[in-house]
Amino acid sequence: MAREENVNWAGRFRAPLADFTSVPRPLDGVPPFVWHGSVRTPEIAEQAARYGDGFFVNNMFAPMKHYARSVALYRRGFTHHGDGAPEDGAVGAGSGIWVHANSQEAVREYRPSYDAHPIHSRSGFSLEEEAAVTGLTVGSPAQVVEKVMKFPGHFGTLRRVLFGFDFGGMPESRIHNVIDVVGSEVLSVLRTELTGVA
Repeated sequence: MAREENVNWAGRFRAPLADFTSVPRPLDGVPPFVWHGSVRTPEIAEQAARYGDGFFVNNMFAPMKHYARSVALYRRGFTHHGDGAPEDGAVGAGSGIWVHANSQEAVREYRPSYDAHPIHSRSGFSLEEEAAVTGLTVGSPAQVVEKVMKFPGHFGTLRRVLFGFDFGGMPESRIHNVIDVVGSEVLSVLRTELTGVA
């Protein structure tokens, strides 16, 4: 990684940089940690491993076993490129969730948005089928915790799990309610379960 303050660079897909200074500068001269995100492309896993960076899988729109193959590729490459043991690679996973105290109510609320979503509606999966095989969880706080606790079984140790709430134009007031439920009833349980810290 270049650590010069001013950079000169030319490549194929953008205009060249001539005496370019990136601001703001990294704090204490330490570059930020880089995550490479992937929805379907295994080349991103290879790229993240080559640079010793983190690898983040979308974990939606395709079965978790699909993303598990990309994570395995990343972990093998991480070791191959001399960055450490496979388990040292930084892996993160995404998840779309819609939570309500009552799981049936969560499904009832979410279904219209799921059915109207440009990707979900063309996936060939019903809401229930997609929730069964992908990271998507629609249900009670306990169901969200149960699903997220399955992620390490597919991907190994995770450094990050990101939740997406608005997939399909849900009303903002409902999104705020979901965030409140996740904050009060999901995160504390996951923190204890995943880290052992209450």
